[in-house]
Amino acid sequence: MKPLYTRKLQRTPRESKRHTPGQANDMNTLLSDGLLRLHRQDLRNFTLTHLVSGLDDEACNECEQRCGASTSLSGYTEWICAQEPRLSLGWDWQLETSMTPRVVRLGLPRTNILLLDGERDPLPWNESLHVLATFIDTFDWNTPAFRAVCQRYSF
Repeated sequence: MKPLYTRKLQRTPRESKRHTPGQANDMNTLLSDGLLRLHRQDLRNFTLTHLVSGLDDEACNECEQRCGASTSLSGYTEWICAQEPRLSLGWDWQLETSMTPRVVRLGLPRTNILLLDGERDPLPWNESLHVLATFIDTFDWNTPAFRAVCQRYSF
């Protein structure tokens, strides 16, 4: 089962107005809507730490009843930034078994981050998520996330 705290972040936030002095001391500060506004280039300054990973509980009843039927393995992972400001990124993953088995990201992340363009205007929410997805794909999250799942569910 996916943590509830990541589910609520899937809502599309209202676009905020352009940042003006006095709204926050620093662009990397939470405003009243709970979103952390960051410039794209700021992402490379943060180190993400694995928080939790798990398997999806959803099971295909029809697949379970057929002996020898293929199955899929999917789950979620959540990563945070230990330094200020506190970033949170979560996303779904799936084990691909074609050729060499590997864990791949599914869909867009869930997060408290809204990225800003060069003019300090917020990107549209979906565009911000796509940039964050590209950022996620630049580091090796697959190995620690899958290792954590194996440890969590081993007997």
